[in-house]
Parts: sequence; C-alpha cells; structure tokens
Amino acid sequence: MECHSFRLSNGLFSFSPNGLLAAFCNQQRLTVCLISDFQPIRVIQCSEIVEQIEWSTDSELLLSAYIKKGKLEVWSVAQPEWKCKISTGSLGLITAQFAPSSRHVLTTARLHLRITIWSLSDQNVCHINLPKAANPGIDFCVGGTHMAVVERRMALDCVAIYSCDTWTQVTLIDCAAVDIGGVKWSPDGSKIAIWDGISHSGKLGIYLISGSQLAEITNLFGIHSIEWSPSAQILAVATVGSKVKLINHLSWNPIATLNHPAKIRESACVIYCESEDQLKYQIVEDRPFTLPGESSVGQLILAFSSDARYLAVFDQQRPRVLWIWELPYFSLKSVLVHCSAIRCFKWSHTDPRLATVCGNGNFYAWTPVGSAITDLRPTNIIASALKADRADWTASGEHLMIAGKDVGCVCQVK
Repeated sequence: MECHSFRLSNGLFSFSPNGLLAAFCNQQRLTVCLISDFQPIRVIQCSEIVEQIEWSTDSELLLSAYIKKGKLEVWSVAQPEWKCKISTGSLGLITAQFAPSSRHVLTTARLHLRITIWSLSDQNVCHINLPKAANPGIDFCVGGTHMAVVERRMALDCVAIYSCDTWTQVTLIDCAAVDIGGVKWSPDGSKIAIWDGISHSGKLGIYLISGSQLAEITNLFGIHSIEWSPSAQILAVATVGSKVKLINHLSWNPIATLNHPAKIRESACVIYCESEDQLKYQIVEDRPFTLPGESSVGQLILAFSSDARYLAVFDQQRPRVLWIWELPYFSLKSVLVHCSAIRCFKWSHTDPRLATVCGNGNFYAWTPVGSAITDLRPTNIIASALKADRADWTASGEHLMIAGKDVGCVCQVK
C-alpha cells in the first residue's frame, strides 16, 4: 500500500463526501489536500484551536468549530476570500453540523437547550427548543428534504419532523414515551424508526412521514442501538444479553436472533486470532473456543456491509472480539480476536472489505476470503508514532484513512 502520513491534533481528519478531497487539522492550521496525490490545495489559518471539522454535503464548504469558545467558522474551498463566522453566545456549543442543503449550519447549545439553524445564504436564524440528547437525536432523511428531531414536551418525549426548505414543523409523532432512545430514517427515506431508551420497556415503532404508525415491535427490552440494512429490508436491533434481533420489513416480525456467547461452537465459523509475536492472524480449529472477556458492562455496535450481505457486531463486553455474520444464512461467518481492544471498524462503501484498528500502528483487514494485518509504522518517520483509533474509507473505496490523536495516514488500497 502507498501511504501518506501527517501530523494531527485531536484526530481531526475528514474525507469530503465526493471522495476527492481530504481535510486535516493541526492546532489552528487547517489543510485541504487532493486525495489522488495528497498535495495541499489550501491551507487555512483558523482563529482558535480547532475542536471539530465538518464537510458540507456538496464538498464545497468546510466548517471548523471551537467548542469551548462557542464559535465556529465556515470556509469555501474554491473561494479563499469567502468565509463566515458564527457565535452561539452565552448558550455555548456542543456540536455543529451542515444540513444536507450545504447552505445551513445547525448548532446544538449546551445542556441541549436548543438547536439553532443558521442560513449561509440570507443570514436568517431559526430555533428548535428543548431537543433531547438521544442517540441519535437528530437524523436527516435520504435526499435531505426532512429532518427528525427528538424533543421533550410536557414531560413526555416526541419526534418532530421539519421541512428542510422552510424549517417549519410538518409532523409531530406523539409516541407517549417517557424516554426515547433514538430516531433513525430508513435508507429509502420512507420510514422512521423510533425506539425506547435502554432502561425502558423495549418498544420499537415504525412510522411513516405523515406520522401514522406502520408497526410496533415489543419485547425488545434494553435496546442499545438499531441499524437499517442498506436495502432497508432488514432492521437489526441490539439488545441486552448480547443479542441482535433481525426484523423483516414486510411483517415487521423478528426473523432471527443472533447470539454472542462466550464460547464458539460452530465448526463452519472461521476464527482468526492475532498472533502476539507475528504480524498475522492464526486460524483456530479447536471447538469449543473460549473468547477473551474483560468487562461486565457494555453495548453492542452494529455495521452492515454495503451489499447488506454481512453484519459486523462489536460487543463492548469483549473489547478484543469482532463477530461477522452472513445474513442470507443467518450464520456466523468469522470471529476476529485481537491482542488489543478494538477502537474502530468500518466497511468499505463499495464492497465487503472491513477495516479495523486497535490503538496501535496496525491495520486489520477482513474480506469474505480471508484476513490480513499490515503494520503502517515502517512507511515513514511520522507514521512510526501512529496509535490508530479511527478508520474511514473514501466514497470510491480506493483510499483508507487510519488516524490516531496526533498522527494519521491515508493509504491507497489496491
């Protein structure tokens, strides 16, 4: 692999949505590069130490946020003379993001007192009061026409749907819920999933944009998170007990339950164990195989491959282990066991290639035909200090970013 290494601060690195540019930050210096040869095309001197960066959907604008100061700046990549400054004042700032239009910026105030929508075109400002700190509490539908926000009204949670053209409420979904855990649009933009918090009854509702309820799934106590498959045909629900329930989009009934026990007994499952003294995986044939466990608490994190054929599951109770399920057969395809705790795992956007990092200089790759480990530190002097806790792919799947807090690498994956 051909790699380019660079210095970072706070791990601030981001690919542009069109897959052509990359931005990374070192203290107050924000650099924009071409991904093809990693040559800088713009160097921006920010007014403060940057704590967050964000690309606009059209890849034309770049946001740098200064969370502690409650300020942010928006920069144009193509027009160096244009920039915008925003200050949230005494309410402070938790996070900032672009709306899908790329011409509006959303900021969330401290204590989730309100969401402010700033127009970059006409300088208009509007507010959404008392949003809830759900996970996620804000989600945009595909196409960016509508936004769903979890709000707290009259001591009960609800979900309000806003038009992204006028920022007016078009629907209010009254779930009569004491604690909503999160809201997520389906990939086709036609449905909204709303679920209870982890300590409540375990109810999951499927709603249309009109607010009418399409289905209600119960007996899902302790929902950690949900994930739609890219085709929107399967909804994966992570619950307590290290279980993942797969729900069909036609009947809205569970069609399978994926368990993650301490011992692997399936003979067809390939177990890859990282060797402690060699840069490779070793395939373990013995059954049953006992997995290492280091924690009694934790949540499940789910990720579908781009073709919806594979589901990767990370259980924080076993931080060194990653499960990969093959969904057409609901069978356990592979289990990856590492020497260190997993920090991040990401599927390629184009094919079933999974990249994993574990807080060191190694890049762990899985495909349906095998796995491999690559040490990125010998690539150059800067990369020798790499302690990776983030990974991300470009839209084309040709380049992979591996980054830690202070050092990052962009690799061309052939």
